[in-house]
Amino acid sequence: MLGKKIKELRLISGLTQEDVALKTGLTQRTIQRIENHEVEPSEYSLNQIGEVFKVNLNKMKLDEKNKKQKWLNIFLVSISLLIIFNFAVGWSTWQEDWYVLPAWFFPILAGVSIPYFKKNRKDK
Repeated sequence: MLGKKIKELRLISGLTQEDVALKTGLTQRTIQRIENHEVEPSEYSLNQIGEVFKVNLNKMKLDEKNKKQKWLNIFLVSISLLIIFNFAVGWSTWQEDWYVLPAWFFPILAGVSIPYFKKNRKDK
């Protein structure tokens, strides 16, 4: 989505990829790859491109990630509630299906801990 937004800004401004490359100090190929979603643009690249269009692209990128994380959290909470409901309704047979709990626990734990781990790792 970010590459699409950059392309839209470039076309609205009447600039070519070569013009953007010259103004940013990036290569034309880098601009192409960003616009075609072939690479995840670095913070530096987004700063350079954002200066050309007077837009904070790093904030846009962060907002996109936060939105995706929010939907992942909603999904994980929904799955957790379904598991709790399943165990509450089927309490009398839970010994037969004990393996279901760890099978769902690990993906839920990973979904919550991975973004936290990445954030802390970047800070160091």
